[in-house]
Amino acid sequence: MLEFWLPMALLFVAATITAIATRRKRDRCLKYFNMEPVIIRMQTGQWLWGRLNAYPKNMELVFDRPKKDVNGYRKASYVLYSPEIDGIHLILQPPPESGTKEYERWQNEIKRIANPSALRRMRRWLWNVFNTLRDAIAQSLSMVIGSMKKATPMGKVSGADKRAGEIGDTLLDAVPNSYEPVLEKYLSKQVIVEMLKDQEVIEFAGLLQEYSGKYLLLRNVAYKPETDIGEKMPDRFDIIFPRSLALIRHCTVA
Repeated sequence: MLEFWLPMALLFVAATITAIATRRKRDRCLKYFNMEPVIIRMQTGQWLWGRLNAYPKNMELVFDRPKKDVNGYRKASYVLYSPEIDGIHLILQPPPESGTKEYERWQNEIKRIANPSALRRMRRWLWNVFNTLRDAIAQSLSMVIGSMKKATPMGKVSGADKRAGEIGDTLLDAVPNSYEPVLEKYLSKQVIVEMLKDQEVIEFAGLLQEYSGKYLLLRNVAYKPETDIGEKMPDRFDIIFPRSLALIRHCTVA
């Protein structure tokens, strides 16, 4: 009986871990803005703002001060679904107000990103090694699952090997795999991002903190948006750029 229930217990544990990993999975860039106030510019020109909740496939903007609309509803949030997320042009996070302790912490964080410690570099290196070995890990999981199927009564359970394979694939997919040597070299450096708007190339300069398969995250970017929010905007932002619209063209020197 142990030969049957032990593999099944392992499958149950793996399925539980998979469910948790899938539920908590967020884009590497978006997680830095999660639960923070942001301003989103859509490709249509529409402006949205609120406190960002990033989910695996959706985004939610929560309003700090809900107001009644023309229909009398006090709407407390705005949800963006997958097709709409593809229409995002920029995600802006304004820095804290100058002169506050939060602003000082923000400045210190910028300095730490620009001058990463040896421990942070080592963690990044280990992460990239793991991503490089993903295919080998997937093949190893398949071999272990195949051996388990042959050596135990688990193989008699219909669909057990297929389910195990799906769990292995999902666990691996929950780990972002977007290693790019050039962008790794440019991390923690001042770079220039190019975007095409109305057939014109626009440049943004900032500190590259992170990248993923979908986004680029730059810190301390000089930018003056022309919004319809009705509030005075700062002249610098932390910005997430969709990689479908933007690319890193240059690294700069002081």
